[in-house]
Amino acid sequence: MKNEALFSMLTQEDRKFLKNHMEQRTYKKGEIIFTPLDQCNHLSIILDGEVKLCKYSADGQEQILSFLGVGDVFGEAIVFQGDPYVVTVIAERETTVQMIHRDVLLTLTQRNENFTLAFFQEFTKKIKLLNNKIEMLSLKNIKQKIARYLLNLSKEQRSSTIRLPYSKQKIAFLLGTSREVLSRNFSEMEREGYIQSKGRNIFLLNILELESIGIQ
Repeated sequence: MKNEALFSMLTQEDRKFLKNHMEQRTYKKGEIIFTPLDQCNHLSIILDGEVKLCKYSADGQEQILSFLGVGDVFGEAIVFQGDPYVVTVIAERETTVQMIHRDVLLTLTQRNENFTLAFFQEFTKKIKLLNNKIEMLSLKNIKQKIARYLLNLSKEQRSSTIRLPYSKQKIAFLLGTSREVLSRNFSEMEREGYIQSKGRNIFLLNILELESIGIQ
């Protein structure tokens, strides 16, 4: 189990129980794992690979909401209700997912209060990230979105020196723009003294000004 934040509180007996009640599946690149037509009955943990979470408009346009990698979980917000997924989950490359059924999770929460607390802490963290994402996408222009994205990363990584978790192509997808437009705005913000970049490392030189841009 790779998600130590979620499973570190399990006793040896709990771990043995969980090991005997997990299902593991491997998906090829581009394979759809879940859609909004599927009911969420499992908590899913990525053991290897990467997935994207996306939604589609009525005319088929794709909006990528997030990329998840090794150790990340999905389904925790709706697994206990058994509601349908609100997004489509697609393997970005060959991906192995470990699935824990709702009934197994219920058993663990009933017998281990520490696990219950860790589970809802993970859930709360995801809700905060989702709220940040919604706020970011509601901004008017790409410069505002970039500023808010960098500030959110700074809060997550607790540093004014941040490391971009994805390539600029993937970040462009997340912000709803092209890689060229993203790179041009990064360069402008660097010339204006807001940031300094070195590969995937970004130094936030003027956080107050970035916050001002992000709320305009």
